[in-house]
Amino acid sequence: MDPSTTNGFRRLRFSDGAGSDYSDIFEAEYGGSDFASETFATDDARYEYTVVGDDDLTLRTMRAEGGRRGGVIGVRDDHVVFWLTKGRLEMHFADRTRVVEPGSPYIASASEAYRFESSGTVYNGIHVADRFLRSVGRDLGYRLPDGPLLFDQQDAVIARREPLRHLVRELGPALVDDRVLGPMRTALNRRLAVVILDTFPIRNRGDDVPVANRLRDAIRFIELQAAERPSVPTIAAACGLSQRGLQDDFARTLDTTPHRFLRDHRLDRVREELLRADRAGGTNGSTGIAAIARRWGFTNPGRFAETYRDRFSEDPATTKRASLAARPEAGRASWRVRRAVAFIEQHLDDALTLDDIAAAAGVLPRRLQQLFREERGESPMACVRAMRAAAERNDAAGNSGTA
Repeated sequence: MDPSTTNGFRRLRFSDGAGSDYSDIFEAEYGGSDFASETFATDDARYEYTVVGDDDLTLRTMRAEGGRRGGVIGVRDDHVVFWLTKGRLEMHFADRTRVVEPGSPYIASASEAYRFESSGTVYNGIHVADRFLRSVGRDLGYRLPDGPLLFDQQDAVIARREPLRHLVRELGPALVDDRVLGPMRTALNRRLAVVILDTFPIRNRGDDVPVANRLRDAIRFIELQAAERPSVPTIAAACGLSQRGLQDDFARTLDTTPHRFLRDHRLDRVREELLRADRAGGTNGSTGIAAIARRWGFTNPGRFAETYRDRFSEDPATTKRASLAARPEAGRASWRVRRAVAFIEQHLDDALTLDDIAAAAGVLPRRLQQLFREERGESPMACVRAMRAAAERNDAAGNSGTA
């Protein structure tokens, strides 16, 4: 392939089973430079690391079992955005230590060195070149610092919407296709870079408020004021953006409009109330379908039922009947969520993944996430972390009591 058209496209795989030394990963990717030092993998570590992409952006995966891996990662050309679906990673920076567990994405800025140690991690990540990210930022009209480009982590309000992960799922098949090269690949890379810039706040911008913070404020305002059905101009004013800026931000980051986002949020709240409704509400009481719909600004029953079906592929009445059948007493979780929670409790010391929990509950991972958010207000992996934290507190209390 002609390098001028491939932009350094490559597909690489390293694994202990194929005889790759752990240090080979860093030497191959960075030309044997001193970018990484003190890298190690214990003899019982099993790993597979893949890279696919070009000089602007690559997708990475690491699947590791057993043992430990670690090293020192120096200042580099790429910003790294990643999330774990399994395992644990410790990152020691000059001024802080971060423990990363399955859940929200994490960004490591290119100019920050760190020491890391991990065990049993399943890792998905994006490496995006600093020069490419700056180029996209300038095209968007961002005010970027002259010095190092440093990022803060996503706010929880944005992280729970998972905009980057949704986009990776959408673009993944094309990004790993060897035939997608040149302008087409650059366009896909750019879409990912835009979402990174829009959702991870940039530090050192003086009085300029990062777009990620504006988006966060818009989402928070919508969530707080949803029942009042605020207009797009009102939402834009609340987060300090023009109407056009707000529309652009939602389109490129969340693949929707502010108006549709508001409507979908109101529908989600209706569904949550229907799932919690008791039998006494019937159809006309305070927990009846019509009353709940009105509380969230849906005053036309026919139109409400149609939009509800479009979003959830079932009628509101079906949701309520199914909920009551699943939990005859108000407030009780559905049997799938109860089964998932029981599985988590039984395997709390194991390296749990969302797929493991979903399989135990007999439901697809995405559906399990939806059920947990509707009935518990958290994701399955957040439930795992909370249970582990509670167990650690109980252990500590028990130890102090017997000292």
